[in-house]
Amino acid sequence: MFKKIQEWFDERIGLTELINEFNGERIPARGGWAYTFGSLLAFLFIIQVVTGMFLLFYYVPYFPMARNSTYFLKHHVLMGNIVLGIHLWGAFTMIFILLVHMSRVYFSGSYKKPREMQWVAGMVLFSVVVILGLTGYMLVGNENSWWTINVLDNVASHVPLIGGFIRILVKGGTETSVLTMQHIFAIHVWLLPIVVIMFIPIHIFLVRKTGEQGMALEYKNSKLPDDDVNKWKHADATVPFFPDQLFKDMIVALGVFAVIYFLAVYYGAAIGPMYRPLALNFAPEADWYFLANEELLKYFPGHGLIIFSTFLVPSLGFAILFALPFIDRGHERSPFKRPAATVLGILFLLLLVYLTLIGGEPKAPATV
Repeated sequence: MFKKIQEWFDERIGLTELINEFNGERIPARGGWAYTFGSLLAFLFIIQVVTGMFLLFYYVPYFPMARNSTYFLKHHVLMGNIVLGIHLWGAFTMIFILLVHMSRVYFSGSYKKPREMQWVAGMVLFSVVVILGLTGYMLVGNENSWWTINVLDNVASHVPLIGGFIRILVKGGTETSVLTMQHIFAIHVWLLPIVVIMFIPIHIFLVRKTGEQGMALEYKNSKLPDDDVNKWKHADATVPFFPDQLFKDMIVALGVFAVIYFLAVYYGAAIGPMYRPLALNFAPEADWYFLANEELLKYFPGHGLIIFSTFLVPSLGFAILFALPFIDRGHERSPFKRPAATVLGILFLLLLVYLTLIGGEPKAPATV
């Protein structure tokens, strides 16, 4: 019966040919485990979509009800606490793996010609996933959410020319209201996932189009010089995606999901207290991936300098990252033969970790 089904699809869409073409992709052989991050990120996104759909059955995007509906889901819905925990820890894990994946691409020089557009598409996905995490954090509807919306609203207002427009777009007016939660909900549930769903196929298409390029150790037997672009087109040894790489991808995905499940069961997802619009002595705490940016606010105090921490420094950093393949145009890819790029990358990661750690220390009450 399955043979007949296969033949039916083959006559219409050439299914067997498509599967063979997909399975026949060759992957550089030595660093197979390091190449699992892309598949893992796709798996984590599916986890977020599935758990998010479950949460939609109970969540109410209305500020007085948002926190209570989340509390009800956590404490009174079968498996609600675990699903909510998986959604939260899955988001944290996705952002962390994205940072690891982009670091691997950076240090291995895999963003270089002809993979410039692949890097740009990856940067778009990274930016959108971070905003997804941030908007999800606001949707809990607790006191932290309320004050985070107001603090970030002030931050957005410092963007030149379009700051006021962004502020009204997100808040639905000049004040935090019912429309604010509705707008953040629409951005989190519809707008941003659509962007991710659009860019994942683009990213995969570019990977297939330009070919898999592994780390420098995959090409050490090549007779071509390091600055010859042709050296990086053919690895010393390759393995088929199916079953070799797919097997590794599945092991890593199941292992990571086991960790997320453990964190969801053991730590769960904190709901926090109900928001109090008049409690002006409350200090909001950002999620871990936003602590470094939040920490920058301390180094540029006052209304005259705040534009540096809220707009200029982050925008400059993202602009450099987006344009990286067009700035670093050399053919050399080994991190040991690109000392400037390697040292700058290490210093950037150290600074990011340092700002994140000190950003997690207790803060003074927010000024709104």
